[in-house]
Amino acid sequence: MKLITWNVKGLGNLKKNISIKDTFRKYSPDIILLQETKKATIDRKCLLSFWGRHSCNWLDIPASGTAGGILILWKNELYEVITVEFGIFSATVKMREKLTDNLWWITCIYGPSTNSDKSDFWTELNDIGNLIDEPWCIAGDFNEILYSSERRGASTSIPQQKFHDWVSEFTLIDFPLPNLQFTW
Repeated sequence: MKLITWNVKGLGNLKKNISIKDTFRKYSPDIILLQETKKATIDRKCLLSFWGRHSCNWLDIPASGTAGGILILWKNELYEVITVEFGIFSATVKMREKLTDNLWWITCIYGPSTNSDKSDFWTELNDIGNLIDEPWCIAGDFNEILYSSERRGASTSIPQQKFHDWVSEFTLIDFPLPNLQFTW
């Protein structure tokens, strides 16, 4: 499986869509998780402007005005969706890989940037984690850091500790970014 997760900070700009399309052509992902689409609606024409495939399926959480938005795309010939769970900050899909019949879950996250929504965010993530009974891939923009070294001038904070505790509780693995210190 080849997966790309990307906070695109808005779809709809022609130059950006070309850049996204070039990246997808280069890496040929099977599944794409996009955060911060800033789109109230996603249709096939929008998808074709950057995905370029007719044999794909998708689901999305619309943006609220010009904020947020989540989009998950997958190749129809490789995956079948069994279950979909939508949250305020996430979209979760149980998939069946058609070649192997393996079942697994994937969650795309776009976490809140304001502290006032963090409690609801952690509740949602806990609810999702307790639902999962097969292998799970969770990715996206958490608007959190696991380690102080991930942010310039950061010190350990309670939200950071909550994120670390949550990753530990659900025995998740934080994959390193090769040759990158920061993703922004």
